[in-house]
Amino acid sequence: MWGYVHLISWVAIVVLTVTALAIYSKSTKGFTILQMINRIFYILVILSGVMMVQYSVEQSWILAIFKILMGIIVIGVVEMLLSYRKQQKPTGMFLMIFIIVVVITVSLGFYLSGGYPLFN
Repeated sequence: MWGYVHLISWVAIVVLTVTALAIYSKSTKGFTILQMINRIFYILVILSGVMMVQYSVEQSWILAIFKILMGIIVIGVVEMLLSYRKQQKPTGMFLMIFIIVVVITVSLGFYLSGGYPLFN
């Protein structure tokens, strides 16, 4: 169950982040609401990640620690990306970092879980 919560929360974070970036110029209030909803999903990701960490540590504790760090970095990059957008500063660098870090984190997550819950 925690695998599904984790996966759905990560998908929601990515979708909400992209949506918030897209609508900022049209609605700053909508942007702020999406940013707050994003933060709720951070809590779900952290909670579900803590509940599943025992399984990934069994697979490879070094990769598990690296994935935990990458997950924290993703959350930090999302916050920086959205705050830079709100301050109307250039976000290109953070957007590239966001894409790279999300791909690495998702790849590690599926590797450590053996493809669960998506490929089981």
